[in-house]
Amino acid sequence: MEATFQGAARPPSRTPKTKKPVRIIPNWPPSGAIAARIANNGNFWTHARSVGLENPWDLIIFNFQTEDPLEVNWYLQKAVGCWLVGPAGNFDFQDALTNDGKDGLIYIPRNGWRPPASFKKGSGAGTFIMGVRHSVAAILRDLSVKMPTIAYGATVMRPQDYRTIADLIDTNVVSIEIDPGLVGNGGYSPEDKAIILKHMPRIGNAKHAASIANEAVHVITHYREIPHDVLRNEYVSTVAGAIAMGVTSERVLNEKVNPTDHENWGYYYSGWVWINLLKPKGIWHLHLTQLDQQFEHPNNSTTPNAFAALKDSMRENYGKKAGTTKIPLWD
Repeated sequence: MEATFQGAARPPSRTPKTKKPVRIIPNWPPSGAIAARIANNGNFWTHARSVGLENPWDLIIFNFQTEDPLEVNWYLQKAVGCWLVGPAGNFDFQDALTNDGKDGLIYIPRNGWRPPASFKKGSGAGTFIMGVRHSVAAILRDLSVKMPTIAYGATVMRPQDYRTIADLIDTNVVSIEIDPGLVGNGGYSPEDKAIILKHMPRIGNAKHAASIANEAVHVITHYREIPHDVLRNEYVSTVAGAIAMGVTSERVLNEKVNPTDHENWGYYYSGWVWINLLKPKGIWHLHLTQLDQQFEHPNNSTTPNAFAALKDSMRENYGKKAGTTKIPLWD
């Protein structure tokens, strides 16, 4: 016996990545559900956290009895009514609407429910969050042997600091959260001691390394309890991200440096300058004032000032931030 689904009220906004499951779930709504939630108001990650589930795959497995992302997409379209497809080919919860004109729903299991251990991505297997923490810690330890000291004002990020944060993650002092709905690629909550990432961290991915290095600066500032100038702190974190991208993959960094393709090329030019012009000179302690000079830009006929280019790129997002901020004490 197979469940019947209303289907989406609208066709997909672009071609989704889906696969019809070999075995369709027998019941929809799933047996044992204690509540329904309108899918539009978040995503699996935010819904899971709001009901006390650490692992979003618990919610996915309870609803669809699969850990195959392509099958999840199939159910999101057929059962939940999702139609909006993101660039990666995955359905978004936004405006989910079924053929009967009702809001798309997902269902919540009873307190304490866990997937069978046969599901590798569920908390019953105990591997999901552990794997996320392991990946972030491994990326940080890799950066600890590749990154220079970066300083500006009271903010100083040393190579060994990445290793310190990795140790804090390993001991659960600093937590890692994944939120696909996050504005930007990363964030840090000092109140929760939590690094929040938009994407699942992958070792060897230059963009993920950049996001993690960026947030690592905010973690270490909090860890040291250093009152700091917000804007200067953001400059250091941005340069750290750019350099981390380059030491992970110079090809990816070089693609970002082109002003004709990327509005915020100045973020990445600062990293390009250290990797290509300062590091060969043996400069492993970078004060951002060292970027305050002319360097030959690889994709531009002019010779822009790297620090000025960085500030221009950041002005729209961070230009209004100023002054010293007090951060919560680390306890």
